[in-house]
Amino acid sequence: MTEKGLREAKRRATAHALAEAAFDLAVERGVDGFTIDDVATRAGYSRRTFANHFACKEEAITALAVERLREGLETLPPMPEDTPLLEWLMALARHQLSGGMLPLLQQLRGMALEHHGLEPYLADVQVQIRRTAQDAVLARAGSGVSRLSAHILVGAAYGALMSVLDGRVPVRLPGDPAPASGDAVTVDEFLTTVFSHLRRGF
Repeated sequence: MTEKGLREAKRRATAHALAEAAFDLAVERGVDGFTIDDVATRAGYSRRTFANHFACKEEAITALAVERLREGLETLPPMPEDTPLLEWLMALARHQLSGGMLPLLQQLRGMALEHHGLEPYLADVQVQIRRTAQDAVLARAGSGVSRLSAHILVGAAYGALMSVLDGRVPVRLPGDPAPASGDAVTVDEFLTTVFSHLRRGF
């Protein structure tokens, strides 16, 4: 690894440790129950190091979701070049949601309901989810798909996903018991429904 690569790996490791400490403290004590100094101490860094990575503890708390988003792209299994773009996007969405991102976002949403100061940072995470998907679709499609078409595709698919992330559509995570009412669907059932509508229309 190059020197630049080592520096970037160290930077990401430090940011991860701080974000993980902030999230864990929020789970344990609530968002109002700890300070930036508590985060830095738990992670083993100084307050100045914290300030080099995050503007406030709310940003640090939500940073794990941004990490999971990036990891979802980096670890997406390769697919044949002739895979239809819609199928590839569905695979990306499934991979991201199955990697622990969905329960993390649901926890963050629960925190934001009690601590409204977290809401703009969670909203920014949701914006980053859409923008990252748009960039990935454009990179995958190359010149075969216009920028406008890529935005429409991602807007439709990830607009539906936001209904899960904001809790409007109940989704049952792997290992969860089936609810008595039968309202909740699995991630696979939800994605299958969403992308079936995108293929056929409504």
